[in-house]
Amino acid sequence: MIFPPLLTLSAMRHSSARFVRPLLAVPIALAMQATAATAQIVASERASVTQTVDGTTITVDYSRPRLRGRTNIYGGLEKWGTVWTPGADDATAIRLSRPAMVAGLRVPAGRFSVWFVLREKEPWTLVLDPRDSLFHTAHPDSTAAQLRAPIVPFDVPNTEVLTWAFPDVSIRGTTLEFRWGTKGVAVPIVVEPTLPLTVTAAEVAAFLGSYDFEWADSTSQPRRSVFTVERRGDQLFGTWDTPQLGSLREMQLLSHGTDRFAYGWYRNGSLWATSLELNLEFARRDGRVVGFTYKSSSEVVARGTRRP
Repeated sequence: MIFPPLLTLSAMRHSSARFVRPLLAVPIALAMQATAATAQIVASERASVTQTVDGTTITVDYSRPRLRGRTNIYGGLEKWGTVWTPGADDATAIRLSRPAMVAGLRVPAGRFSVWFVLREKEPWTLVLDPRDSLFHTAHPDSTAAQLRAPIVPFDVPNTEVLTWAFPDVSIRGTTLEFRWGTKGVAVPIVVEPTLPLTVTAAEVAAFLGSYDFEWADSTSQPRRSVFTVERRGDQLFGTWDTPQLGSLREMQLLSHGTDRFAYGWYRNGSLWATSLELNLEFARRDGRVVGFTYKSSSEVVARGTRRP
C-alpha cells in the first residue's frame, strides 16, 4: 500500500489556512445578512419628538404613515365614530416625566397610549390609556382608568406625512400639535412650576421694605442704590431705584427655601426666565429681617441692608 507523503510544516500551515478562511467567512456572511434584515424600509417609519418645559419632559413616540395619494382619510379610511390612534402600527404614546395638565386633564407622570374618537360634526375626543403598548387595531373600550377630553379639529394645508410637533413653548407649558391630511389638532399642556410663582401677604410680610444695595465689585453699574421689595397682586418683586447691569430695573422673587428667593427675569409684563443659581438670601436678627446677600451660585455678589 502506498501512503501519501507526510505534509511538511509549511504545507500544513497553508492547508489549514485554506480550511480556516471558509469557516471564518460563514459567520461574517451571516452577520451581514442579519444587518441587512434589520435595515429595512417600513411603510410607516417610527419617530419621536420631545420637549422640556420647566423641568417636565414630554415625549411622543409614534409611527408616520404617508398619504400616498389617499385623499379621503377622515370619514373614509378612518370612519366617523371610530377610535383611532393618530399614527400607525404600535399605538402613539405620550410620556410625561412629571404630572401635567393635558387638554384640561390632570395627568400623572407616566406613559399612555394616545387615541382619538373621530366625529364628523362634533368635537373629537382625546383618549389617554395607561395601557401604553397596544397595537393600533386594539381600539380600547372606555374604562375608568382612561382619561378623556374634547378636542376641536381644524383644517390645515394638506400634510403628506403624519406629524406631531411642539410649535410653541412658554415658561408654563406648550402646545402639542398633530397634523395629517387636511386635519390638525392642538393639545395644550400646562406643567407644574418647579418654583411657586405666587405668594401670600403673610408669607412675604417680613421681607417688604427698602434696602441699601451695594455690589461687591462694581465696574459698569452704580456701586450703591436702593432696592425695594414689594408685593404686587400675588407676586413679589425687587426694584432698584437706578438701572443696574445696563438696563435691569427689577426682578421677580420666587420662593426657593426658608428666607431664600430665586431670581426671576420679568420682561414685557410677564415672567421670562428663572435662575436657581441667582438667589437673595435674607438674614434675621431677633426674628426681624435686617438684610440679605445676593449670591451667584455660592459667591456673594452684592449685599442689602434694611433702611431705617
